[in-house]
Amino acid sequence: MRRKLAVVASVFALAGCGAHGTEMGLQDAALSGDFIVADVAGSGVERAYVFCPYTDKTEAQRLGFDPSDVPGIDDNLQAWETASGIGVIAGGRAEIEWFDPRRVDACGPGVEPYQEIDPVATVHGSVEPREYASGEIAEVIVLRFE
Repeated sequence: MRRKLAVVASVFALAGCGAHGTEMGLQDAALSGDFIVADVAGSGVERAYVFCPYTDKTEAQRLGFDPSDVPGIDDNLQAWETASGIGVIAGGRAEIEWFDPRRVDACGPGVEPYQEIDPVATVHGSVEPREYASGEIAEVIVLRFE
């Protein structure tokens, strides 16, 4: 019973990654199948970027994002080490949606941190098993960008 509670607690803690940034619906779109960032994030998307674990707040700020929306070693170690996401700049707003790492990974093979992605290209996802330090195995959607 304690193990189940610990797993549930850790999932909620990781889901808290969304406390930094916003929820545009990109994670839900990824879980539903292929999607286009501009269709999900709303009109006027000018640019989009991939954010990977160990994101540097200064680099995010250089790209136009609020560094307080980025988890860091000093304020959210768990999210900083595990969360990936997509940042969108549109109509004067700059938002990052961080994904629950047990559900969606934006930083699969061939993806570079801070990589600019085409917001009108189709984002593909594939299900891959991931093993965690606890021995837990989760089926995670790994994103691929055209």
